[in-house]
Amino acid sequence: MRFLFLVPDFIPQGRRAQFIEWAQHRPTLRNSRTLRKLFGHPLLRTSVAWGGTLNNMRHCWIARKLGVDACLVSLSGKDTYGDTWRILDLPMTKWSERRPDDVILVPDFASDIINEVEGPVIAYMQVPIHIRADFDWCSDRVTMWTDSPFMLALCQKTFPGKEIPIVPNIVDDEVFPFIPQEHREQGLAFAFPRKGPEYIAETRRIYRERGGRYWRFELIDGVPFMELAKEMQRPQLFLASGDIEGCALPPQESMAAGIVVIGKNARGANFAMDDRKTALIANSPAEAAQCMLDAEDMELRKSIAKAAHDQISRYFPHNEPTAFWKQNLIDFGARQPD
Repeated sequence: MRFLFLVPDFIPQGRRAQFIEWAQHRPTLRNSRTLRKLFGHPLLRTSVAWGGTLNNMRHCWIARKLGVDACLVSLSGKDTYGDTWRILDLPMTKWSERRPDDVILVPDFASDIINEVEGPVIAYMQVPIHIRADFDWCSDRVTMWTDSPFMLALCQKTFPGKEIPIVPNIVDDEVFPFIPQEHREQGLAFAFPRKGPEYIAETRRIYRERGGRYWRFELIDGVPFMELAKEMQRPQLFLASGDIEGCALPPQESMAAGIVVIGKNARGANFAMDDRKTALIANSPAEAAQCMLDAEDMELRKSIAKAAHDQISRYFPHNEPTAFWKQNLIDFGARQPD
């Protein structure tokens, strides 16, 4: 038995990537059967290394560590992420070379491909905007996963009566080692402008308007994963600015690293953010600016950073993710109980 984890081919930024993104936003092209037959699923090519994809790579890695035949699968079957964007060195296979008895994990954005699969499927619902009942989800061969209480509530409305466990995200504590606040760059805050740029800009404006001078921002975008992980050893604060989250890995990786998280809980998707304990929740720029003023206090930051690290450690690979996969392999008949 093999476990295959479906990932999109990575297309670096350029004219080809721009054309793919243009076509993906046009339903007529995106849903054309002729184009799908010629080029495959339109969303299985991307110019962004999405957090959900990186999380699925980590799931594949843990399955392999437990001795299972597991690999990534893509349209091309090639390692298009390379050393620059790949987070783990994992074997690849081609989508057209899958076998009927393979267990295939399909990410939510490609859920309409599930009906093409002959054997068992894991439909992993990670992002609110991608939840669609466009496949035979009632089938016994379809196992469904999700990743947060927020997502579970949405899934239960879309797939009523289907058993859907909350699967642990995987936060790599070796890639994001804990560095105490006092050993980080004083006053440095990171934010990702791809998510909520207006929220970020308004928060910064109000913070300065209220006399805040401690925090200075660096806006991070389009940085390869390992380079980002290196950069995350520097800041004391991360501003979570996304209205909609899937895995919500950046806040969780920040917590693992010892960075204090301030910002939106994305209506509950950032479920690891417990206000004034593991993070400072601020769903408006005015609230975020006040939280930044409060977080000028080193002792408050140290307390939050420690509590956040302690809480998020449950998702380190050797903890809940490994326990989950041991049971998952038993459920699928890939190994015997200990």
